[in-house]
Amino acid sequence: MVNAVVARQLGIVHLLRNRASVPAPELASRYGVTERTIYRDMATLAAAGIPVQATPGKTGGYRLGPDTALDPLTIDSDHALRLYVLGFVEPDTAGPDRARAAGVSDTVQDVVRRLAQGIHFDTADWYWRDEGSGHLPVLRTAMLTGNVVDAAWRTKTGQQATALLKPYGAVWKAGEWHMVAARATGGPVERFRLNLVDRLQLTDLTFPYPEDFTVRTWWETEMEDYGKGDIPVTLHVAPAARDELLRLSLKSTSQIDEHDDDSLTIVLFVDRWEWLIPLVSSYGPDVTVTEPTELRAATAHRLRRTLAAYDDTDAGPPPDAAPLNDDSRLRSTHGRHPGA
Repeated sequence: MVNAVVARQLGIVHLLRNRASVPAPELASRYGVTERTIYRDMATLAAAGIPVQATPGKTGGYRLGPDTALDPLTIDSDHALRLYVLGFVEPDTAGPDRARAAGVSDTVQDVVRRLAQGIHFDTADWYWRDEGSGHLPVLRTAMLTGNVVDAAWRTKTGQQATALLKPYGAVWKAGEWHMVAARATGGPVERFRLNLVDRLQLTDLTFPYPEDFTVRTWWETEMEDYGKGDIPVTLHVAPAARDELLRLSLKSTSQIDEHDDDSLTIVLFVDRWEWLIPLVSSYGPDVTVTEPTELRAATAHRLRRTLAAYDDTDAGPPPDAAPLNDDSRLRSTHGRHPGA
């Protein structure tokens, strides 16, 4: 069930979309709260990027700017993030009784429910590049109307592929949009990075949404299975890298052993150890490979090549360097294939 604060804020936005201006006292009376609470609501909406404007004077109040971002049939990457921030597209926000009490029509509720079913935000990696959002208008329409799309995309090997796809939803992860879809000719559900899609066009073909399917559940299972295998990789993590390594999205099979000196031993079970080379190398002496020996040797080779690139006998003593205290290293390596 959606909490009262979110329901009230959703109701306020819906009311402002249909009124030129609404005074704060009227909003406070309508929702049974104080004017100070309404002021906080407006600050929250504005901070989330909703274009709330205050109009002065006796007939003044609050209104939405002309570039309102919450037309329920308009979703691009920026708008979708705003919806997420306010909690409007999570599945439990579609409680009909609470939403109806907040003044949200059944039509808008239905749109929100359908968006909640088809849009998932994986925020394990929180940085923003907004790639592939140019295809979102077509994808949005196909999701809402149940139309098959004619797609052309580039594979990871650079080859061109085409197919008719049934789009079940969209997922935002690490600044990239992914389309979750199945081929119209049959087969398993797949994910397609929108920044690799060259063509996405609506067709007249329609499809029924599969029963008992939710994009969020499918995606979480897909991410859990991605990269998981039977090859054990043992890492020794020094205290300096402890907090950062614990932020990694580990698999259910991963093992963590904490030591008295605050260091860690982490055991990962992966399908290929090669993708760990750039991650481990980025930590220098703070993360070392115990096994397999192949990964240990490959990491050492990479570090020696890096050292050779910086080797300068006339460079003098090393300068004092401040410790790395942000997540730039984690963001630049986590989840990245070595060739990416």
